[in-house]
Amino acid sequence: MDGIILIDKPQGKTSHQVVQIAKKKLGARKVGHAGTLDPLATGLLIILVNKATKLSNFFLNKDKTYEVEAQLFLETDTGDVTGKITKQEKTKNIEEGQIYQVLAAFNNSTYWQKPPLYSAIKIKGQKLYQYARKGLIVEVPARLVKINQLELLTYIPQAGKIKLLVNCSKGTYIRSLVKDIAQKLETISTVSQLRRISSGDFHVQQAISLEEVDQEKIIPLEKIS
Repeated sequence: MDGIILIDKPQGKTSHQVVQIAKKKLGARKVGHAGTLDPLATGLLIILVNKATKLSNFFLNKDKTYEVEAQLFLETDTGDVTGKITKQEKTKNIEEGQIYQVLAAFNNSTYWQKPPLYSAIKIKGQKLYQYARKGLIVEVPARLVKINQLELLTYIPQAGKIKLLVNCSKGTYIRSLVKDIAQKLETISTVSQLRRISSGDFHVQQAISLEEVDQEKIIPLEKIS
């Protein structure tokens, strides 16, 4: 019983909670995942079972695709709508052409991205979100990430909502990308919806619900290229 299960993670659960539920359902000795999704996020979560847990880095290093909705003119401490509002601006007119221009600057390019304070990156033995919850300010080093594809799916000016399709390298934080795009538009934003569509060669259309998890759904290691 070594292999992976592709799960369409429901909103409201942490990736760790999904792992624990899967572990109990499978009766497996070791279960992990390849790429954290925030509680707000839904979509593809690769669950690693037993010996497959050793392949974590193999899956983590793959490019990933997301659909993200950004709420403009609003800023939160976590970078998404589950957090505390820290800043709010009056709605202003942003032309669709401006958005295309900003997205073009990020599309198919690398840039130095600063991860959000509410993330699991470790600095001096503690995770960033642990510092943030204590109100402690730490210097977060930027990391070089690549945005392979960045497309505008929808824009609703009256609601200040932008929906994007993003394909990016490992280590990219969509919450940070949304914030950086908003800065180029001379405003602020926060993530209101996030869904992971793919990771490497795997797509969310192949995924099952958490309720459907059982041993028969495990993809054996020999079938993973």
